[in-house]
Amino acid sequence: MRHIQPLAILWIIVGAFWLIPALVMTVLGTVARVFIPFGGSIGRTLGPAVMHLMGFGFLFVAAAAFLAGWGLMQRRPWARTLTILLGILALFHPPLATALGIYTLWVLLPADAAQEYTQITRTA
Repeated sequence: MRHIQPLAILWIIVGAFWLIPALVMTVLGTVARVFIPFGGSIGRTLGPAVMHLMGFGFLFVAAAAFLAGWGLMQRRPWARTLTILLGILALFHPPLATALGIYTLWVLLPADAAQEYTQITRTA
């Protein structure tokens, strides 16, 4: 399974890229009240909350990608399942994430890959 290491590195890089919108949305949610006019409007209350929620959603995706990459590097048994799940979700985010999703499924989804990965996790 010579593709595990590059796949793990790619997922860690993807996690780093997901941190960018997570931080931007969280910061925008924090400063949005300053830029939204009209003191008691629903937009002034709901806007920052939605931005924070989106920021935390992006942060969750970044954490999952980091965890998948770290788990693959450490040969953890649960990492294959998590990475396959993330690979399936990445198929719907073209173009680069789709390529990563295809590569992930190509490496980890075949039946012999499951047996090989299980054997690697036992020896690690």
